[in-house]
Formats: sequence, structure tokens, C-alpha cells
Amino acid sequence: MLALLLGPSSSALAEADETVVWAGAQGISWSRVEAGVTSPGTAATGAVGARYGLDDFWEVSGQLGGGANLAEGRGGDLVMTASLEARYIIDALTWVPWVCAGAGGLARDGLDDQGVRLDLMGHLGVGVEYRPARDWGLSFATRLHAPLTDPQRSSGPLEITLAYAWYLD
Repeated sequence: MLALLLGPSSSALAEADETVVWAGAQGISWSRVEAGVTSPGTAATGAVGARYGLDDFWEVSGQLGGGANLAEGRGGDLVMTASLEARYIIDALTWVPWVCAGAGGLARDGLDDQGVRLDLMGHLGVGVEYRPARDWGLSFATRLHAPLTDPQRSSGPLEITLAYAWYLD
């Protein structure tokens, strides 16, 4: 019954040495406390990344993103991300679920008078990729980041990604 709900099995299985590049759109949301006042931030970004299969279940991945803060009073302020992560995937059906853990950086402009602020982050995430063919897939992912350099004043960000993936081999 579960197999019927998840869709037909696919010949597009994960392999060691499998290389994937992807591009997509992200929404990022966070909040920051300054002098007792909480200010939210929301950014729309574009992102690119690459993944490499270590074996049938594990991948390493990296991504870069950039865009603009859309929050009121902060419209247009720069937001950039960079991260590395390890993924555990279950690639046996057309719908491929995965979980990840990683670290990276978040650069935001306009938070204070100092210009661009860089915060180091750790993250956990989940995602699913629809992979009906051997050479492409559509991914949906969400990651919850935890600030390592400013945990008392920042929360989040929560990142949501929709991407198209190209399988190179």
C-alpha cells in the first residue's frame, strides 16, 4: 500500500560517485532582537548548489545563495548564504526523501551601522526530490538554521527551497 502511495519504483537510483548540480529559489525568514525590540526579516534569494554521492545512502552538498531582504523598512538590503552539509538519502522510489545536517554562513546588510554582518550557522533539514528520470529531478527542502555567533539576538533563519536538479552521470 505504501509503495502505491509513493509512486512507482524508478530505475533512477542513487549511486556512489553520482554528481548533481541544481538551481532554485529560496525564501528565508528570521527574527532579530535589538534593545528589546524584535525585528523580523524575510528574504527572497536565488541559489545554486552541487551534490556528490559518497555511496548509495550518503551525499555531501554545498550551496550558495543571494538575494534581498523584503521586510518593511529593509527592502533591498543584501542577504547571502553559503553552506556545506551531509545528507542521508533513501533513493529507491520516484520520490526520494532525505535528511541533512550542516554548517555555513549568513551575510545580511542593514542590521546595524557596521554594514554587512556575517553570522555562522548550523542547520538541520529535510527534503524530498521527485526524480522520474535518471537525468533530472525537482526538489523541495526546508532547513532550520541556528546562529552560532549571535544566538542571544537572532533566531532562525528558516529556509525553504524549490529547485531543479541535473544529474551529470
